[in-house]
Amino acid sequence: MACETLKQKIQKTLKNSYFNDAKDFVDVSDGAADFIHVVVVSRKFNGHTMMDRGDIIWDELLKHLSDEEWGLVSLLIGATPEEVRIW
Repeated sequence: MACETLKQKIQKTLKNSYFNDAKDFVDVSDGAADFIHVVVVSRKFNGHTMMDRGDIIWDELLKHLSDEEWGLVSLLIGATPEEVRIW
């Protein structure tokens, strides 16, 4: 199980920075072993490729987390609300 303190830090980091709109959704959950998965749903991803979306999320994490902390993130998914409805 991943560290709860780190998961909360990631959640707060993303919600208090780029993904600060009330409609932006950030989910931080356990991955395999001690790794962390991050899913962000935001209209800010409109017009961006999947690779660009991951870069946007990574950029925010790299600004606020230590190398050791962000190294525990094993999955990033960025989606628009419309894409989530399709799933």
